[in-house]
Amino acid sequence: MTTTPTAPRRTWIPVVGVGLLAVLLLVWAKWQPYWVKVPSVAGSGSLGSSILPADGVSLRAGLAFAGTYFLAIWPALVTGLVLAAAIRTVLPADWTARVVGRRGSVVGSALAVPGMMCSCCSAPVAVGLRQRAADVRAALAFWLASPALNPVVLVFCAFVLPWPWTLLRLAAGLGVVAVGALAARRAGDAPDPTGLVVATDSGDDGRPLPIRFLAALGSLSVRLLPEYLVLVVALGALRGVLFPVGAGLAGTHGAVVVAIVVLLAVAGTLLPIPTGAEIAAVAALLAAGVSPVIAAALLVTLPAISLPSLLMVRRVFPTRVLATVTVGTVLIGVVCSVVVAVGGSWTA
Repeated sequence: MTTTPTAPRRTWIPVVGVGLLAVLLLVWAKWQPYWVKVPSVAGSGSLGSSILPADGVSLRAGLAFAGTYFLAIWPALVTGLVLAAAIRTVLPADWTARVVGRRGSVVGSALAVPGMMCSCCSAPVAVGLRQRAADVRAALAFWLASPALNPVVLVFCAFVLPWPWTLLRLAAGLGVVAVGALAARRAGDAPDPTGLVVATDSGDDGRPLPIRFLAALGSLSVRLLPEYLVLVVALGALRGVLFPVGAGLAGTHGAVVVAIVVLLAVAGTLLPIPTGAEIAAVAALLAAGVSPVIAAALLVTLPAISLPSLLMVRRVFPTRVLATVTVGTVLIGVVCSVVVAVGGSWTA
């Protein structure tokens, strides 16, 4: 009779603890900085310069990009790694499987939106959820919705670009999450389609919790960060080739525009960017006289996924699901360009 009331209590103590940790980390990494940045963007109508332009291909360009990028995202990356380690070591696996694991994309998206992380910073949390018994649908939705449905990015978009862009950005973000939900539906019905051995409460060893937490944090960092760092430098070095976004794009027409739209939509799924950088990129292209049809290809492909984030999560999601999400994101980027081509006040 005495064990019945204590079991729920033992479950909710770690759940509340992880929740409080998430709030504290997000206040530091995201909420407080946005509290300062949003009024600044509202007053200036600008998010600063675009990070896309680069002169040629060089290691110097790659290191410069990596420096700018990591200076912008390191608090969110630390937050993602710490939360992933806490999920792996603190949350009860049966609770995660029950609450997060079988309620699909809606729960995953709802958990992601307050975090407002970029794809690379939300990737460790998605890995932690999968390793703590969350199924493919919920964890994938968390990873995709974090950048795709970021509410602050929509606010930035409303302040920096003409109003139709905000609606287009929201619709495109919802489309990316919907593609992920459709791609994961079959995988979510299988107990463990990736072959990943999810953690269970019975698998927790007898070491003290701080030791297990630090071990999990170290394991995640060693597995995810070296490859991530190399890729950011390499992609930064290549961005002059991936994104030929100079003034030479102004005045292009016809089949050339179609080819550029497709190439930029694909390139957008490769490069990692800080939160909101896609808005600055679109604004810079429009200011340079580039057609809105071309600029629209980057509106959602840049933030939704990136090659480093895809590699971070490749061991916890089926390859076919990730391929479908990638192709779907590219197609949504192309559709954004088609929508802009049809008409609207895209430059006013």
